[in-house]
Amino acid sequence: MVGTILLIVVLVLASAALIVMEICTPFFGLLTVLSAGCLVGAVAFCFRLSAETGVVAVVAALVGYPVFIIAAIRWIPRTRLGRRLVLSRGQAPPGEATPEADSLRALLGREGIAETPLRPSGAVRIDGRRIIASAESGLIEKGAAVKVVRIQGSDVVVRRIASDAGPAA
Repeated sequence: MVGTILLIVVLVLASAALIVMEICTPFFGLLTVLSAGCLVGAVAFCFRLSAETGVVAVVAALVGYPVFIIAAIRWIPRTRLGRRLVLSRGQAPPGEATPEADSLRALLGREGIAETPLRPSGAVRIDGRRIIASAESGLIEKGAAVKVVRIQGSDVVVRRIASDAGPAA
């Protein structure tokens, strides 16, 4: 009987360890299946002890297994290993990590000329540099004066300047 109880404890601990390893590594469910197998084995050995023990083990497994998984998912990212495995929420917005993002931010407020029609995207020339940009609203004709009003990552947004020499809209 002591050997059976020890085997049940080992199977439950193995099940918990396999779940933690599944959360930390991409085994695509294989370790979860092995963990569930260990848990089923532990419940089967509980039924060998007595029917009442088996029923209690089934209820404990049905309640405890999901609770343990949720707790592990919340707890693991807080550990030192978990911080290395899980991406942080404070990542840069899309395009902010591109090499040209810093040089594009310097264009904010600068004026230039539309080299192509912006419908809504096209090319503009600012400080002798050809930039792909988007019109803030509407269409901007080729040759119209534009001003950079917003930089979002690697996206440059321009607005037509009212005093341009291009055709009126």
